[in-house]
Amino acid sequence: MIPVSLVRCPTYDPAAVQAGVDQALELIGGLPQFVRAGDRVLVKPNLLTAQSADNAATTHPQVLDALLARLIDLGARPRVGDSPAFGWVAGVAAACGIADVARKYDVPLVDFTQPVPVAGIRPEVRRQFMTDREVLDADVVINVAKLKSHRQLGFTGATKNLYGCMPGKRKAYFHFERGNRDEDFARLIASFAYSIPVHLNLLDAVVAMERDGPAGGDPRPVCALIAGTDPAAVDAVAAALIHHPPGDRLLLNACRELRLGSPQMDTIELRGASIPELEVADFIHPLLVGVRFSPGRLVRSVWRNHLITRWGVDPRR
Repeated sequence: MIPVSLVRCPTYDPAAVQAGVDQALELIGGLPQFVRAGDRVLVKPNLLTAQSADNAATTHPQVLDALLARLIDLGARPRVGDSPAFGWVAGVAAACGIADVARKYDVPLVDFTQPVPVAGIRPEVRRQFMTDREVLDADVVINVAKLKSHRQLGFTGATKNLYGCMPGKRKAYFHFERGNRDEDFARLIASFAYSIPVHLNLLDAVVAMERDGPAGGDPRPVCALIAGTDPAAVDAVAAALIHHPPGDRLLLNACRELRLGSPQMDTIELRGASIPELEVADFIHPLLVGVRFSPGRLVRSVWRNHLITRWGVDPRR
């Protein structure tokens, strides 16, 4: 049985979040089980797009603050990195408040711009992926995801957040290549998530996003933090919590088909709160419509990304 912790956290009040993060981690063995003094720790939040944290499109800065505080206490050397779908790390982190948290702890913010190959765990899906050197150079990778609805995949949590460890616009390319075959795209994301080294997953579901996620939906309090070593298991608990329709759980279904992780509740040892204590039965799920990037949009996005990362110029500003 795979242990997953579920903890009630009613607000983003700093004391409440610190207590919630501490409890969630302690229930699965405690942070010192994963991190030692001197470790280089890559913290991967959800930095999808430059929006206020109140919109629930990104990992809330208070959750990151609570985790970084404990990493610093342990003498670790954390770094915060991502490859945003829209914009770049500095701009997105500034908009959602994570840049302030990184500055508070003197933690570097890094863009994933150094692609290196990694073998695919399921060659029948893809033999090789590209991830970022930051991911492979870290002693510990901690995935700090956000629970949101997703119009293509049903919902996004720990598994989907790891797709951001693919640097540059390769993510958009696969959206374009497989965008009309959502189940195939889900298999690719699941395979990628289990092809890279990830040691710990923490899911911010204090305020989730319902309806038209992952960027344009509505904030919805779920009042929960979920933690575990297996991303599919963390997502399975989240899906149960929000009563997500089983047929629309594309990533969990892909994990089950590919025999990756523990995507079913009957293989999970839930610690802390129970599902009935925190369930949100009337969470509003999206109508799955698919999200396909047009060739023109992909080319424009690649060019803008090049101007930002190489020259520090954003053509839209």
